[in-house]
Amino acid sequence: MKTTNVRISVNTAALRWGALSIALLLSACVTQPPLAATQPDEAAASAPALSSYAAADGLVPVGTTKVRLRGKSYPDGFEQLRIVRRDHTGRTVAAQVALNVGLAVVTGRVGGFAAQGFSKDDLSGDPVAELAGQPWASNPGMKELPEALEEIATRVYADRAWKELQRGRNESGWTREDMAAAAQLPAEADAPINPGVWRLVYENLSGQDELYRLQFSAGLALASPRFGLPPMPANCSYQSEPVAWTAWQADGWQRLREERAKALAQCVETLGQTKGRLW
Repeated sequence: MKTTNVRISVNTAALRWGALSIALLLSACVTQPPLAATQPDEAAASAPALSSYAAADGLVPVGTTKVRLRGKSYPDGFEQLRIVRRDHTGRTVAAQVALNVGLAVVTGRVGGFAAQGFSKDDLSGDPVAELAGQPWASNPGMKELPEALEEIATRVYADRAWKELQRGRNESGWTREDMAAAAQLPAEADAPINPGVWRLVYENLSGQDELYRLQFSAGLALASPRFGLPPMPANCSYQSEPVAWTAWQADGWQRLREERAKALAQCVETLGQTKGRLW
């Protein structure tokens, strides 16, 4: 009699977790919305170029301010384009179901374990092996995006330096050396880049189509406007239209090259609207 009860409990657990797995599979098709970027207000993009400054005493902002990566090291293969296929979701759901059914068998608890919901966007996928070592297929958040934001950061810090120089000209006690030091731009911006995802993600969980979207994201870890508060993020994200796998591969991955350029341009535009005082 006792053995029969255990079998009924196990079967009940399996049925319940089977139903839950279907719900998880359906939820995996939902794409999480991107985080909103900081809106313009004294936007960095509006800061004047270095060439616009002029002064009778010959002191103008000088130097270049680079934008650094937030992390000093990244996991192996982080720079590579990755692909998330249907079977990645299937394996994750199956592993979750098996784990919970196993726990129910061992502990005798039915329905006592909460399942962890997830989205396909939470999956890391696998590197696209055939693109390894191709610079035009690497994560643009690692090199091109920091380089593109360098010009904006330089303008922001040049504007600050110019205001400091103006203060020095209007106040007594400033030496020529003080003025020259104020004109020097910092080597690096206070706000570093945090590279995000760079991957192709399947469009539909059901069916036989081979449609994939390209996803890219990145963010700036902004300086807090108030002392003692943690940094505020400004985020950008890009998602292409769904395209067949064969179309991504066609003409030497020409579609990927084009979409990569669009993703980079959109992130530069979005992050370039960050408030100048937060850089």
